[in-house]
Amino acid sequence: MKNLLILSGVIGLVSLVACEDHEVIPPPVPIVDLKCACDAVINDSTVQCTDACRYFSNKTIVSGGLSTAKYSTTIQKNNLVHGVKLEIMTLEWSDDGSNTPTLEQWQTFFDNMMTPGYATGSITNGVVVTWTDPNNKNWVSDTGGVCFSDFNFVSMVQDSDTTGDYMMFEAAFNCKLKNSDYGVTDSIKCLENGYIKSAFRLE
Repeated sequence: MKNLLILSGVIGLVSLVACEDHEVIPPPVPIVDLKCACDAVINDSTVQCTDACRYFSNKTIVSGGLSTAKYSTTIQKNNLVHGVKLEIMTLEWSDDGSNTPTLEQWQTFFDNMMTPGYATGSITNGVVVTWTDPNNKNWVSDTGGVCFSDFNFVSMVQDSDTTGDYMMFEAAFNCKLKNSDYGVTDSIKCLENGYIKSAFRLE
């Protein structure tokens, strides 16, 4: 009888331990590494920006026709107005009511844009580089004339996390910059050895 009581107690203790709730630790959520930086020489002055990345899109939705989207990213130093903006254009797709191209359409667009030209005037496809100077004046990329111009995406990697779908990239470029805000029409600066690391976001 004594042995039976001991055995019952052991079984009860094992059952109690087995019924305890175990803490379930979820796996870590993947986070896209969205580090950004830019570097360039503009008229012999070095321009650098890091820390603050922003992502934008500009879309025109057409029912029954081709919708269009342009994507841009801005890289700045924290708490400063000046920095570099890169815009890429123009993705076209037949919208299904979601007002956003599919991830596959988006990827195909970037795969075909590794060496884009500069979009200027009537040229509506390619890239636009805008440098905002310390006086908050915008200098916009142009082609031809006194400055050498080229643009190459050195790398592109698509990645996603809970905040969205991203096309992370590194780019090297040279271009002419124009501005008319200082009293001189089409004042020109040459941007050389430009480098941007950032991303575009699908939205």
